[in-house]
Amino acid sequence: MSRFITVVAGLTLASAGALAQEPTTRPRQDIQGAAPGFDERQPTLHVLLNLDTSYRFTGNLQDAPGDVGIFRTGGSVTITSPVLERNRLSVTLGSEQSWYNFSPNAALIPGDPQPWSHIQSYTLGGNFSTQWSETLSSFVLGSINFAGEGGAAFGNGFTGGGGGGVVLKLAENFDLTAGVFVRSRLGNGVYVFPILGIEWQIDKQWKLSSENQFGLYLSYQPSEQWRLSVGARYDFYEFRLENDNAVPSGIGSDARVPVTFGVDWTPMPNLTLQARVGAMVFEKLKLRDSGRNTLGWSDVDVGLFISGGLVLRF
Repeated sequence: MSRFITVVAGLTLASAGALAQEPTTRPRQDIQGAAPGFDERQPTLHVLLNLDTSYRFTGNLQDAPGDVGIFRTGGSVTITSPVLERNRLSVTLGSEQSWYNFSPNAALIPGDPQPWSHIQSYTLGGNFSTQWSETLSSFVLGSINFAGEGGAAFGNGFTGGGGGGVVLKLAENFDLTAGVFVRSRLGNGVYVFPILGIEWQIDKQWKLSSENQFGLYLSYQPSEQWRLSVGARYDFYEFRLENDNAVPSGIGSDARVPVTFGVDWTPMPNLTLQARVGAMVFEKLKLRDSGRNTLGWSDVDVGLFISGGLVLRF
């Protein structure tokens, strides 16, 4: 019972902290990869390929007319290699494509039907990790990202940032990550937010992990091939709109909290197939002008989503 209470309390605290921050856009950096002992676990160069597709079923706009459904697909490649003794370098290249299917009468501001449609996002990121002792590692990371509609001015869609932190091994099966990341915002200003992570192998089958996200997941692994998980995270996307949009060079954003049940199947050591189903319990779309003045917004009704993906390791 005490273990169950601890897990529930951890989920509650992590969710509250996640909602207070706005993380970087995908792909998420492998900040947990700096955990003490990584040289022993992954002593050689390796490549990770991640592909995924999801669909958010149509939901009504609560504060504006119309509704919206969202289809996303994306992928990333991460190359990780040891660098000298007790150091590791990871480089990630990723892309995500999002199609927002607004109904014909949808408008976040009067006279602006179809606020946006196809959003493209491209990210290049790097992470350098150093293991100082059996219980302490550090990392520095940075990324540059482009996010915008197809007709957005190329130079207006870039953001970038960097940060760092430490990973503490507090017990044999318990790692805690803490740090800070600073990222520029479209238009002007910066976001400053903490990097928080947990890796707790409760026993041979149960695990509690943030999975490199602003969230928390409890997983159960009945065998080497199968893994079940449940959890929630906070996602935030910000992107530049086209020059000929009703709000020229405006800024759109999509903040949301998906609660997910997942199944992972690993038929062979280098391949994992993933299936997810869940509910988007919170989603807010916001429209700003090029100077970041808020023009309109709307929450979206709670709705179901499904997703699938695969992970290849080389």
